[in-house]
Amino acid sequence: MSENSPAGEVTKKRYWLKAMFVFSRFLVVIAIIGLMIGSVVTMIAGVGQLFRIGSFLLTEGILSGEAGTLLSVAVSEMIDLLLIGVVLIIIALGLYQLFIDPDLILPDWLNTTSLESLKGRLLIVILVVLPVTFLGYVTTAEDGIMVAGFGIGISLIMVAIGYVLSVVSRAGIERRKLEIHEAVKEE
Repeated sequence: MSENSPAGEVTKKRYWLKAMFVFSRFLVVIAIIGLMIGSVVTMIAGVGQLFRIGSFLLTEGILSGEAGTLLSVAVSEMIDLLLIGVVLIIIALGLYQLFIDPDLILPDWLNTTSLESLKGRLLIVILVVLPVTFLGYVTTAEDGIMVAGFGIGISLIMVAIGYVLSVVSRAGIERRKLEIHEAVKEE
C-alpha cells in the first residue's frame, strides 16, 4: 500500500484529526486550570471583603451611620464573590467531565451532560450578580439619572437572560415529555 493510495490518505487524515482532538483537549485543560486559578483568586477576594467589613466595624463601630449600608452592600458583594468562585469550580469540573473524563464520579446535581447545562449555570450566576453590582453602584452614586440608566440597562439584561433561560427550560421539559412518550410507546 503506497502513501498515495486511498487507504494511505485516510490514515493521514485520521492522524490530523487525532492530533486536532488531542490539541483541543490540551486547550480545555488550560481553560480548566485558568478557571481554578480564577476561583482561588475570587475566593481570596471574598475573604478579603470579610476582613474589610471587620476592619470597618472595629474602627467605626457597629452603631455608626454608615454601618448598615456598608454591611448590606459589602456582605452581598462578599457572598457574590464566594458564589462566583464556587461557580468557577463547578464550570471547571463540568468542562473536565465533558472533555477529559466522562466517567468522573460526581454528585448527581453536579453531573454535566452538555455544554448547554454549563451555560445555563453561568447565566443564572449572572442573574444573581447583576443586582448586587447595581446595589453597590447605587450606594456610591450621586447622579440619579446615571443610576436610572444603569438600572434600566441591568434590568434589560436580566429580562433577556430570564427569557433565554425560560425558553431553554421549556425546551428541556418538552424534550423530556417526548422521551417519556416514546418510551411508553415502545412498551
